[in-house]
Amino acid sequence: DGLPMDLLRRRDEIHWYHELLFWEDELDDNGICRASIRVRVMPGFWFVLFSCELRVDNVLIRDVSTRFFCAFNSDTVLREWTWKESSYEGLKKRGVIFADNSHISQSNVGTTLLQEADVRRQVRHRLHLARIGALMEAKPCRTRRSREAN
Repeated sequence: DGLPMDLLRRRDEIHWYHELLFWEDELDDNGICRASIRVRVMPGFWFVLFSCELRVDNVLIRDVSTRFFCAFNSDTVLREWTWKESSYEGLKKRGVIFADNSHISQSNVGTTLLQEADVRRQVRHRLHLARIGALMEAKPCRTRRSREAN
């Protein structure tokens, strides 16, 4: 089962949204690589997108993303991990023109140029919250004592 794209595309009220950039590197002016997370809470569900985007200029564009979706009336979290990648040559064959392309800039990695044909691997899981809760109750989390506490 895939993510419920019909729900994700609807224009319902957003109760809470936050985007956080974990890190970014310009690869010595040879492209860009960054990792970010976006969290959205809607009236009936929450959604999280974690992305690692990479562009090596004149070589490739890659997007490795993990998406989590959970409806509030469900005890299941859907997890989808996707790796998309294309070489510059592959994109050129598809008709992408790189000169003055608005999808590629200092702020745009270019992952919007990737299509379904560029998916190298995709894995989907259903995580059952009741099982996770039972595991956490069965094995309480222990913390290490700090050196100052000794």
